[in-house]
Amino acid sequence: MMLLLNRILALALLVIVVVLTLTALPSLGGHPLGAEVLLAHMAASGAMVFVLPAYAVVGLIGMAQHPSSNRLRSFGFWGLVVTGLLTIATVFVCMLPFPSTDQMHQLIFWHSLAGYSMAVVAVVWVTGWFTKTRTV
Repeated sequence: MMLLLNRILALALLVIVVVLTLTALPSLGGHPLGAEVLLAHMAASGAMVFVLPAYAVVGLIGMAQHPSSNRLRSFGFWGLVVTGLLTIATVFVCMLPFPSTDQMHQLIFWHSLAGYSMAVVAVVWVTGWFTKTRTV
């Protein structure tokens, strides 16, 4: 049952990361997110705020029960968790009442950096799914 839940959460997280990356692409050209693109980005980010911690908990339980020597998969898992939490945290701090406008611009910069890093790590993570596990 946990394996099935892990796979469902992993697939959902992959879809969410793809949607977030595609909707954030205009920012690479210096364009702001607007209208439907921003709405899709916000909807997918709301899903990520729920799915990422759930995947992290289920993944940690699975790693504790069935240790793997697949380094790509482990690096991808930890990379997704860390970059995902950084991405969430930067926006969360922006919502608090104390950052100044300049600080918010810096937080948005760090948000995009963490988000694009998460997309790169997701490629490593998916690659780890398709590599053979070494036996120790």
